[in-house]
Amino acid sequence: MRVKIKARRMATSKGFIGQDEIVDLPDAEVKKIMVLQPHIVEILEAEAPAFKSNAAKKPTKKRARNANGTLKADDPSTPDVNEAYEDG
Repeated sequence: MRVKIKARRMATSKGFIGQDEIVDLPDAEVKKIMVLQPHIVEILEAEAPAFKSNAAKKPTKKRARNANGTLKADDPSTPDVNEAYEDG
């Protein structure tokens, strides 16, 4: 949970934190602080995690295989076609 420290200095599981510093603390630790001294921390709103869309991901090329399952090699005599990949 993201919190802002209001006290001059405070010992936490992340070490000593100074006034007006923002730190991520475990939920259990924040609950304990709120019970004992609720005036020394300010709980900040949780931020939505940023994630990358799969739509922007470039599709990977699929390697071509021989009948026995081994990977095909590219034929250097055909520079305009790549036989090593299925979409060549």
